[in-house]
Amino acid sequence: MKVKATGVAVGSLTNGKEYQVLKKGDSSALILNDLKKQTYIRLEGDCPTLRPDCRWEIVKDSIDDATPDEWAAAAKAVREGDKEVSSDKEVDSPAHYNTGAVECIEAISSTLSDEEFQGYCRGNALKYLWRCMYKGKTKQDLEKCRWYLDRLISTL
Repeated sequence: MKVKATGVAVGSLTNGKEYQVLKKGDSSALILNDLKKQTYIRLEGDCPTLRPDCRWEIVKDSIDDATPDEWAAAAKAVREGDKEVSSDKEVDSPAHYNTGAVECIEAISSTLSDEEFQGYCRGNALKYLWRCMYKGKTKQDLEKCRWYLDRLISTL
């Protein structure tokens, strides 16, 4: 875990600089200051080593730094994400691919050889599988991955 001053620091501490926390208590922490000396700081309320209106901000650079409340919030977000409802229409036949006389996938299929279209389906399945955990629509992306795999299978 790291901390940084959210205001003007004085003495051997610098405004906005991150300091590695060597040891953390409930409301204090031990850090290594700019002079490479161990310094105790208060994490709650005004800190005597800062101007009175300054605070310490905890910088989390590892999942190990998360508090139980933050873990609970993250778990809730994951659970709610798992409940996300994705419409079959958004996966099977999205409106933005059906604006012309023919569906986009049919136009692509008709312009490529069988082998090229199979590669296109494989590439899209990989794309949706690759990024499914990063876009916030995990279930929908996995359904799209499956859709492209099913389409690929149908060409064999």
